[in-house]
Amino acid sequence: MKKSLLYKLLALLAAFTLVVAACGNDDDDGDGAAQPPAPAAEDEPMDDDESMDDEEPMDDEPMDDEEPMDDEPMDDEEPMDDESMDDGEMATSRTWGAFSYEVDFEPSTRGVSDDTVRLGAMTQDALYGGFTDGINARLGRANRDGELPGGRQVELVQYVDDGSDPQANFEGARSMVENDEVFGIMVTSAVSLPQTTDYLAENQVPFTGWGFMPGFCAPNDWGFGFNGCLSGFAFGVEGADPLVSVQNIWYDFFGTEDIVVGIFNSDDDAGRAGHALYETLWAGKLAFNDFVPTQTAGGITDPTRFVNTVLEHEPDLVILSTDFAGAITLKATIAASGYEGPVADYLTYVPGLPGSSPDLGQALEGGYAVTQVPPIDDSEPAIQQLLADYEEVGAFPGFGSLVGYWSADLMIQMIAAAGEDLNTASFYQAVNIDGFETTQQSGALGPVKWPADHVVAPDCTGMVQVVDADYVVAHPFVCYGDPGR
Repeated sequence: MKKSLLYKLLALLAAFTLVVAACGNDDDDGDGAAQPPAPAAEDEPMDDDESMDDEEPMDDEPMDDEEPMDDEPMDDEEPMDDESMDDGEMATSRTWGAFSYEVDFEPSTRGVSDDTVRLGAMTQDALYGGFTDGINARLGRANRDGELPGGRQVELVQYVDDGSDPQANFEGARSMVENDEVFGIMVTSAVSLPQTTDYLAENQVPFTGWGFMPGFCAPNDWGFGFNGCLSGFAFGVEGADPLVSVQNIWYDFFGTEDIVVGIFNSDDDAGRAGHALYETLWAGKLAFNDFVPTQTAGGITDPTRFVNTVLEHEPDLVILSTDFAGAITLKATIAASGYEGPVADYLTYVPGLPGSSPDLGQALEGGYAVTQVPPIDDSEPAIQQLLADYEEVGAFPGFGSLVGYWSADLMIQMIAAAGEDLNTASFYQAVNIDGFETTQQSGALGPVKWPADHVVAPDCTGMVQVVDADYVVAHPFVCYGDPGR
């Protein structure tokens, strides 16, 4: 295997371990508190155009589980008051859970002309090679099909590789806003830290991407993860819980919740967060929940003791929440030990990899990978469309390009929702206040909803297995989140 490809694969650790170790879902819907930061009631997220029945006027106390909501207006302290609005008038504020959304800024048409909408892109090439291939594939279809109101075309005017440097990430974002004057940015990077995402929010720059970083979660209201706010639980976002898909996909796979699980975590900060998450999710079902050294700390020089742990406990399932090198080493050696249960990780779904690298293909053979982007299964309409889009630009849907594709898909749909009179206020109004949900074909990502998914997520996942040096779908891509969130 070429070194450059190996380095890219090893670098996937930063993103995937963050997602696995610390993700937010929608079991706790963060439902309509009267004013932040009052605790949220369960099961019914409250929009500003929703209210309580005649018997229960809304006040500053959180609602009980059984209290239904109907068309009774909310009290004066709520941002939105339906009684004060004419039939054709729209609200300019909304509350969801502990967070409020309001158009309280001067609108900007930065990057918007009569003919075009200017966008930028930024990622870590080391982690997401091909990011712009996916973006160009999706933007190309938007332009061919005239998806933007008013006949506008969308233009990718700048791409930045941040080189895994937080300062370069910040400077790249600032340059695209101040020099290239982009309307929005598609960005996925493990070094998109709050200095970058706070800057984008302060300047009314919508950004889309894989939502494992804090900027894709409330209180930031300009970041939009194509699968919601994944890390809200780890970041302490009010109303966010761990992703139940981490365990539910295995309950489905085995057909029972009566399973015993063994887990190996990377011995770093992300792995220790993952260790705590698994203790919560798999309480009472863990055979072991141990640590292994990371590649940067010398790696696994002798896998024997880890293999012996598996053989001693004989769990029904082994999960590798490690870096890429650790996953490869442990998958191969556990399989060779005679252990017959599934061995799964979150890193090794890299389309084309097993066939292009025989050694890695052999190490991965028979193993499983859990993925948060839909597997490439051309029997599904969404994937047929995706492959056709890639063919138009002469690209192949590798992992990084898939992240770019779904980031661009979300951006296009939100811009279209803002209508012909596009500016930052009409965008914010359409997505965060009026309420927005993506439209997806069968086989695509689960739909995201705003403003709810600034806190939670559709909680979707799928699983593939390597069979004869190719990935086959072992479990269809499915969403475990509450569709009514």
